[in-house]
Amino acid sequence: MQTSDEYQKTAAIYDLLFSGALKPIRHNIKTFLRHSKAKAVLDLCCGTGEQLRILDGNDMLLTGVDLSQAMLARARQVSPESIHYLEADASNLPLPDSEYDGIIICLALHEKPTRQHEAIFKEACRLVKPEGHIVIADYSIPPPGFKSIVPGKILIPIIERLAGLNHYTSYKYWIKHGGIRGFLEREHSGKVTLIAPHFKGCINIVTLSNIKKK
Repeated sequence: MQTSDEYQKTAAIYDLLFSGALKPIRHNIKTFLRHSKAKAVLDLCCGTGEQLRILDGNDMLLTGVDLSQAMLARARQVSPESIHYLEADASNLPLPDSEYDGIIICLALHEKPTRQHEAIFKEACRLVKPEGHIVIADYSIPPPGFKSIVPGKILIPIIERLAGLNHYTSYKYWIKHGGIRGFLEREHSGKVTLIAPHFKGCINIVTLSNIKKK
């Protein structure tokens, strides 16, 4: 387990700060998983569990994984008992192969060092069923044009810098190497489908199907 918790001071107010901005992304993810008829759903790096609470009540078996004790304490405090939470490293989980119809990784890969986000993705590929989907929402390179300047060049970099130097360093590496598109092109792990762009194309939701097991 980790020796320090970077979310210790912010877990209680995380949803207050970000829930409104992230809700359209979370509802797009919900719509996709409902249409794909997912039953067993795993949210990697689930934080306070808001995505799972939005999914609750849709006849799904919901599990969230996070390494932050503070985030999970908040998640358990505000979630129904129907949602199961597991404190564990998302890159090395004590869960069986091919167990889940849908796996969510929302705004988590960019904040991790390369080896760690690659390992988390590899674990998602192991855990998803052959006919299942991995749903990823993360930063893209800001598209050209004035509309993306404020979110992509100002707001998002400021938020990432405020999250801490290590966090910001990982974010800069992620963008420098192509964002979510560059990452998935390097992985060559299945069919990639764009579900929806958000924040003027600076965040994209994509799904992977026909996933190659790592």
